[in-house]
Amino acid sequence: MSTTIFNNPDSNEKLKLISKNEYRSVLRKYISSEAFIPDTKELMRYFLFMSAYLFGIYSLISLPIVLPVKIFISILMGISLAALTFFMHDLMHGAVMKSKKITYLIGLSIGVLNFFAPLFWQRVHNFHHARAGNIDDPDRIYTWNEKPKNAFEEFIYKLRVSSDSYNTFFSLIGMSLGFFWYFSTMFYASLQRKTVFKKTSQYQGINKLFKTKELFIVFGEFFLIFSFQIFLFTIIAKYNFLNYFLISLLPILITHFTTMLYIHTNHFLSPLTNDIDDPLINSLSLKNSWLVDKVFSNFSHHVEHHLFPAMSSSHYPKVRKLLLDLYPNRFQLMPMIDAIKMLCITPRIYGDNTHLVTCDNKKQFNCLLPKA
Repeated sequence: MSTTIFNNPDSNEKLKLISKNEYRSVLRKYISSEAFIPDTKELMRYFLFMSAYLFGIYSLISLPIVLPVKIFISILMGISLAALTFFMHDLMHGAVMKSKKITYLIGLSIGVLNFFAPLFWQRVHNFHHARAGNIDDPDRIYTWNEKPKNAFEEFIYKLRVSSDSYNTFFSLIGMSLGFFWYFSTMFYASLQRKTVFKKTSQYQGINKLFKTKELFIVFGEFFLIFSFQIFLFTIIAKYNFLNYFLISLLPILITHFTTMLYIHTNHFLSPLTNDIDDPLINSLSLKNSWLVDKVFSNFSHHVEHHLFPAMSSSHYPKVRKLLLDLYPNRFQLMPMIDAIKMLCITPRIYGDNTHLVTCDNKKQFNCLLPKA
């Protein structure tokens, strides 16, 4: 049932939130049942991009190539690894196949390359879907009560892409390290039962996601990831740091930069919606070229994904068309480059549900909301 929770500062009208289940009940009338069947054809993406990545390793290690060409190949490997990461996202949602064991093993084969522990990421990400737009959403930005309280916290905050950042360019580059910070923070929160993490709303649910035996599995995932990276450095790169950087670290940095850029634009400009998960309000879909969408599994279709997370991303353009037809004054869609520009001129702290405020609380910006 729709509920009025706040005024729309852009139109001075009351904004009624609609739950994602209400949207689904309407949209399903126009979507064939075949769209909800796991799409095994998407496995071709895995074989294509994994082959490209592995051939890149072979080329960089075994072929007599000059350094500029090596760097170019490494960048292509990064794009391939990013494509594999977005494929892994769909895979772990059950959009590619039904077998949980095969799904996990394929996810793990990607995770050792991109530093994603599959079970850990899957649990935290599914919790994000369950609590999107809420105060305990693990993927949200700061609230006013959580704003930096000491020099270290302020330093970390000002590395984010925002109007408060030290430097916009370096903040954008810093996104390549964003997932390392995200994973380490979330993993530490999952281990803590009686610390400040348990008192922080963003992490309250994290330490309840894993049983003790499952944490051992996560430890095993990270052990396997680091062991594989050691194997790449010692056996494949033969202790040559430049070769290791090109076959692993640079592709990982490109992957994490790309992933974080999508996450920032998909959610960090949107308001909190509390207990009513309204994907058309608390998420943003992006316009990209057809080629970028093809490579990155239509991840720009993020509202569509939050409505139907287990649907193959190949069907998201059909869902977008329906949203534009059925909710033209509500569905929010923006070119990705414009969303990136907006990230750079707005802060990353919620003053309240619908406003972003600077660290000193002297400037306030409206979150993205429907114009009408």
